[in-house]
Amino acid sequence: MATPITDQRPTLSLVKDTPIKGAIVEHQGETLRPKWIESGKELATRAQEHAAEHRLYVGWSVRGYRNLGRRWLEARRDDYPQMIQSAKTELKEADGDTSSEAAAKDLVRQRRAEYRLHKRWHWIKTGGWSAAGTTGVTTAVVVGGGWVDLLLALGAYAVGTWHGRPGAEPAAFVDSTSGLIAIESSEDDPFPIADASTRDEAAECVRRALASEGINVAAVEAGRRYPWGWEVTVRLRKGTPADLIAKAPELETPLDLPTDGLLCQPMRQRRAQVVLRLVEGDPFEDMPTLPARKPNSLAMRDKALVAKRMDGQPTKLSVLGQHFIVIASSGGGKSVTFRTIGDTLTDCADVIVVDLDPGGNGLEPLAAAVGVRVVGADQMHIIEAVLEKLLKIAKARAMLLGKLGMGDNWIPSPRYPAIVTLIDEYPQLSQRAKALVVAILRVGRKSRVQIGLAAQEATKDAIGAAIADSIALKIVGPSRHQDIVQVFGAGAGANGWRPDRLHPAQGEDPADAGKVYIMGGGSTDPLIHKFIAMSPEEGKRRAAERATAGRPWFDPESLDLAGVTFDDLDTVRPHDRLPEVIELARAAFTAADDPARMSVNDLYEYVAAAAPESWAPEEGEEIESARNRYLKALRDAAAAVAPAVDMKAKQWRGGRGYYLDTLIELTGDEALEGP
Repeated sequence: MATPITDQRPTLSLVKDTPIKGAIVEHQGETLRPKWIESGKELATRAQEHAAEHRLYVGWSVRGYRNLGRRWLEARRDDYPQMIQSAKTELKEADGDTSSEAAAKDLVRQRRAEYRLHKRWHWIKTGGWSAAGTTGVTTAVVVGGGWVDLLLALGAYAVGTWHGRPGAEPAAFVDSTSGLIAIESSEDDPFPIADASTRDEAAECVRRALASEGINVAAVEAGRRYPWGWEVTVRLRKGTPADLIAKAPELETPLDLPTDGLLCQPMRQRRAQVVLRLVEGDPFEDMPTLPARKPNSLAMRDKALVAKRMDGQPTKLSVLGQHFIVIASSGGGKSVTFRTIGDTLTDCADVIVVDLDPGGNGLEPLAAAVGVRVVGADQMHIIEAVLEKLLKIAKARAMLLGKLGMGDNWIPSPRYPAIVTLIDEYPQLSQRAKALVVAILRVGRKSRVQIGLAAQEATKDAIGAAIADSIALKIVGPSRHQDIVQVFGAGAGANGWRPDRLHPAQGEDPADAGKVYIMGGGSTDPLIHKFIAMSPEEGKRRAAERATAGRPWFDPESLDLAGVTFDDLDTVRPHDRLPEVIELARAAFTAADDPARMSVNDLYEYVAAAAPESWAPEEGEEIESARNRYLKALRDAAAAVAPAVDMKAKQWRGGRGYYLDTLIELTGDEALEGP
């Protein structure tokens, strides 16, 4: 704003020469007495009131000596803690630059040494002045008598009051502090791994941290240093690797690592050895892109790049002859992982991809290159029909192996392609669909009719047993602790397989989305991998090219022998759902490949695993009681749906249970007979 010129300024009325009437000044109706003529009595009264208000300045005196103590402490520190912290920051920012790290490390050591020297001289000066003052005061007290003692006490009291009066502590004193209190460490205390610039220093850092947590080690050897941190091998003197792994969260504090930044891998060859990976940064900052390939340029046997391993090695997978499962919680990158695998499979000239998703859009970006695609919860009847056809093809192909000269396993080719069915949101399948999946898992591997499952959690249902028996390739991202046992098996967590320590995306923070542990497919060590993401737009472009080039279709021999076609899916009509107890009984037969009869024990074992929340033994309930509870519910439901069907368990030599014909009569389904 411009300053107004003189002639534009407003006229100010100034009051001059206020008349004084003796010693009294009239001011806005009040009578004011100048302080210089106030009586001694008034001054004494005011001083007495002021002293009483401030309690004889005792608080001021205490505050004064506290201020003096702060000044002494600040002089002792003299900004050295802040300078040391700044040097540490430079060390962290060096980020792999060896020369810069060495210079920053030297600076940290130099400033720490200067700090120790400064504190030593500060104590010497303090001791000298204290000795001199104490000697003088002691002499005065002994020689001077009571009046000298009183004067010394009043003087000390006055000094404290003066330094504690309001305003005695300047703003510069408050603002000059760093806010950082550095606790002096002893010679053997742990120190942050970021301070280690050599292998010896890294080994010593880990040794101290382990000792602070009571881990008894015989040797510590620092191995390779990566851009993201250190790899250190520890040989235990006693105890087990599980003891060390259980201490991992506590060890992150003395090592000054991020949360879940310490990864532990026991060595299978030597039980006493554990490899520790100290992750200070993101191992996946520099991710590659999915290779650009010509349509149909891959074969199913080829290992294709799908991810990057945390040690920088490429992760290449082939799913030839392998069922697989992908588990990741919401925000864990399950869709990215599935899409990346789907991209590889839709570029194989000898693979038909079947996309089934009862809860979402499945492989929507790759839809143009997919052979059969059914998505949506309202399409469950078609999903069941597709799975039924695939099961029949799997059985038929087993009869064609000899005729086609393929030996023990189906050999994929453009003429006789493998079939890989990708099923997202597996828990949302109907009981019949789940039973069909289990049946395919048991008979489909040799026929190259394979299943790839994806779910947010490894639910304890019928697939639980099939995972351990039939699924060789297991991919688990951010998930629950109980999923480790369900997917990787008991004891896997103690051996370093800890996807529960990965974190799903939160809002705009991607966290560990797309990061996984892979067991199978050539991966045997609990190392973190990250799948390479592909945008939906890029997926659609690639799928369009592959569709134009032509994709393989089901071979006539398999279709004819199985007696199925995929041209009639639009004619499949929804059917009425039966009570769950009946569907579970029928699903038990389907999962077991429709045997002529099934004992009540085998039937209930399937039911309890498929629907544990309803039919597994409750707390304190015996298995026999829970089984009888289910069988009674089955009889009651059958009586309501089809009173003419006798659902009483039948007795035969060596067993008791139900016949397949009875279940078919009850449900109206046909037996899934092979050729």
